[in-house]
Amino acid sequence: MTGGVMKKYFLMIPLMIFPYAYLIWLIYINFWGGTFDLLFGSQGAGNIWVGVAAIYLIYTIFITFYNTVVSGRGKYTAYEAAQINLLVKSVQVPAYIFHFILGMMAFYMGLWGIGAIMVAVSVDLVTILLTGISSIGCSIRMRKEKIINTPAAILMGIGCFLYCVDVVIAVVYFFKARKRYKKPAIPTAVTEAIA
Repeated sequence: MTGGVMKKYFLMIPLMIFPYAYLIWLIYINFWGGTFDLLFGSQGAGNIWVGVAAIYLIYTIFITFYNTVVSGRGKYTAYEAAQINLLVKSVQVPAYIFHFILGMMAFYMGLWGIGAIMVAVSVDLVTILLTGISSIGCSIRMRKEKIINTPAAILMGIGCFLYCVDVVIAVVYFFKARKRYKKPAIPTAVTEAIA
């Protein structure tokens, strides 16, 4: 795996961990909130946390649109775009499973459970929106490289915004792009001889 592809993965880490971000916030509130309050004063700690959260959210939104644009324009090949898309979706699968289990348990938690369900659903909706937008670039690249046709690109692009369907599409994109890029090259002399 080249350094360029690794850099592309690294840039996408904030989007990959987005559905886990609120868990980090809960850990902060329960375990480290008091420490920061003592160091910076109660108001200072809150401002620092809000600032970090705002920067994280702005960067995540930026990198989502950046990935869409550079994939669509061809800075990434269809195979690279499909790799990135599949990795982002794969890292987020455990969060969706956790949210589903949390939702099932929340039915028995009373009022607090309703709040837990609302937080989990909200995080999931924003996550699937961001990853869906990011996947549009992959759909465009797959179409431009003639790996899929226009109707398939449109339908699969829409499917990238649907739960579970988005992961299936990410896998399909990856294998279709890999098949294209793993084809053995035919030497020019052989091609000319056949012609």
